[in-house]
Amino acid sequence: MKNLGIIIARKNSKRLKNKNILEISKIKLIEFTIKAAIKSKKFHQIVVSSDDEKILNLKKKYKLVNFSNRPKFLTKEKVKAIEVVQNIINSKNYENFDNVALMLPTCPFRNFKDIQNAFNIFKKTDTVISACKYNFPPELAFVEKKDKYAGYFLKKSPYLDGNTSSQFFEKCLRPNGGIYISNIKKLKKIKSFFKGKIKLYKMPIQRSIDIDNRIDFELAKLIYNKKLFS
Repeated sequence: MKNLGIIIARKNSKRLKNKNILEISKIKLIEFTIKAAIKSKKFHQIVVSSDDEKILNLKKKYKLVNFSNRPKFLTKEKVKAIEVVQNIINSKNYENFDNVALMLPTCPFRNFKDIQNAFNIFKKTDTVISACKYNFPPELAFVEKKDKYAGYFLKKSPYLDGNTSSQFFEKCLRPNGGIYISNIKKLKKIKSFFKGKIKLYKMPIQRSIDIDNRIDFELAKLIYNKKLFS
């Protein structure tokens, strides 16, 4: 079985400018993911898709990786990750691959063992998604309605019965961006990692930091400097 690894990194990020090339201890954010993918030895080919010249120039450093200049129509803000993945797996260059794994550079502390462990689970299902526990029970979430009054996110919120103790909550997990693995034929058909038979690879919260803004980035630096990600 041939596995294709994909790392996507768009140039323009709104909340945190140039986040994919920001450095933690002189290591670019995207390099954490590249190194983990290479070290896992799970991929016959690793592709980095980007429109950022600073990222594409990393090809001089990581010669085992295929750095691909992302088509302009896939660089827009509202383009979904799955659209970029589909563009790659539909290319003739990768028509002989069986499985694909998407790894987001914004989850830098997923390591090579996480990738290996996720693939071990993948042997028994169609899709594997890495996930971690929510910091706060989603059952207690509010949403603000059009009239600006607050409503419960879930129709059966424990708040409705006055139950706020943790014993009343389900053990919910969230995807952390570490790795999404799927069979390519299945992915081409249903066009989503979030449909079909899915199993979760559970990761600890300290390796599940998902960098989206400056606070996330500063927290990631603290986790790295204090060696809390192991």
